[in-house]
Amino acid sequence: MLEFEPFSLKALQNALPYLKNDPSPCSDLSAGYLYMWHEGADLQFCVWNGTLSVRQIIGEQPAFSYPIGADPDGMIDELTRYVRTHHLPLRFFAVDDGTLAVIRSDKRLTPAKRAYDRRWSDYIYSFEDAVTFKGKKYSGQRNHINKFKKLYGEPDIRLLTSGDKAEAAEMLAEYKEEHPDGCALEQLERKRTEELLEVCGALGLYAAGLFVEGKLAAFSIGEIAGDSLLIHAEKALKRYEGIYPTMYSGFVRLIAGLADRPLKYVNREDDSGDPGLRTSKTQYHPIRMAHKYLVHVGSPALKMADTFSIASGGVVLTEIRESDKEAYRKLNTDVQNNRYWGYDYREDVSITGPVDENTFFDAVTYDTAAGDSINFAVRLTEDGEMIGEAVLWNFTSDGTAELGCRIMPACQGKGFGRAAFGAVADFASRNLNLRVTARCCRENTPSARMIAACGFVPLRQDEKFCYYEKRVD
Repeated sequence: MLEFEPFSLKALQNALPYLKNDPSPCSDLSAGYLYMWHEGADLQFCVWNGTLSVRQIIGEQPAFSYPIGADPDGMIDELTRYVRTHHLPLRFFAVDDGTLAVIRSDKRLTPAKRAYDRRWSDYIYSFEDAVTFKGKKYSGQRNHINKFKKLYGEPDIRLLTSGDKAEAAEMLAEYKEEHPDGCALEQLERKRTEELLEVCGALGLYAAGLFVEGKLAAFSIGEIAGDSLLIHAEKALKRYEGIYPTMYSGFVRLIAGLADRPLKYVNREDDSGDPGLRTSKTQYHPIRMAHKYLVHVGSPALKMADTFSIASGGVVLTEIRESDKEAYRKLNTDVQNNRYWGYDYREDVSITGPVDENTFFDAVTYDTAAGDSINFAVRLTEDGEMIGEAVLWNFTSDGTAELGCRIMPACQGKGFGRAAFGAVADFASRNLNLRVTARCCRENTPSARMIAACGFVPLRQDEKFCYYEKRVD
């Protein structure tokens, strides 16, 4: 049976030989990326028969990297046994187009659902173009670099050392002052960049700075994996004109002289949906985008039609429709109503732009496409307004699903939640052949009563939740 080792710097170092030679163009399976974003992801590593798989939590559920190394085929068999033994779903994260084709041709891994979010697709550039910026299409970048040289002299770009630590911290403090209103993800990324600077040497990363009159004005952190340079962080003080293209091209040229192999590509990672960042990265002329699929093998969502209607107990359950966008936004942004749902949109780092009617509709569309949930809009009539939501999620490879339900405040206390919860529980048992579980906060007495009334029996409880399973007659 596979054994996964919890994250530590040593565990990540042990995975380096596999990560450095991984042919995937996706940045998610690189040492720098995994170190930056391990916190809160329950990152774990397993090496079996000369083959690596990484496990982490995505969307509150575990997912695995497609095996890297000598025996990926054998490790797929081991992963299949592992998820069944531990009552987990079989999901793969950071699946590039080539790996997706391999998965789709493997009968053991079909049927499967898949989806990618454009916000997290990596920008891939020509390494040679980044070194030279030759050609008409790069005239803008060359003009910015020439402006920088005219104002500040020839760029002084060199590898950072431990002696530059204090100056890097000072520069980041100034950078923070220049960007005071960043979103939660942006603020977190700045913090993680500081942490990554501390371990560059231990992970074989390159950190280089651009100095202006002896003062650190910009830096980049990157690593070589396969035939690519992956750039994990690019920070510069915007008061220096032309500094970003100067730092970028200078960093690539520096790496070209240090690399132990010919490099073809530069991966500058994603834009997280930020319009300004998207425009900037597009202006550097990527040769392609590396989409990252989340693949869910054997998801019960495969059995659902795109449109459906289930009438029971005075409510009608349908798919969530485009016409529900505004109602769904209200449901998700009602902080008080969602306190027992365990969700506060203000703390959701996956929200990378202003909250509007598309924010949550796009998220549920992605979850549906990836097979990670089946979401039911609760209505009073087939064409009526959405008054709540029931969700089947947390699927396991051995046929279990968790059920949750929330109703808008104006419609609570009228039995609609109980009717919707019971209808979905029955549908999941009879039509999807699932064992249905549920949980609620210990202090949420109304939900506990509703769950019991729908034929669920107590399983256990911990400090926060009571857990239930639908009784099978």
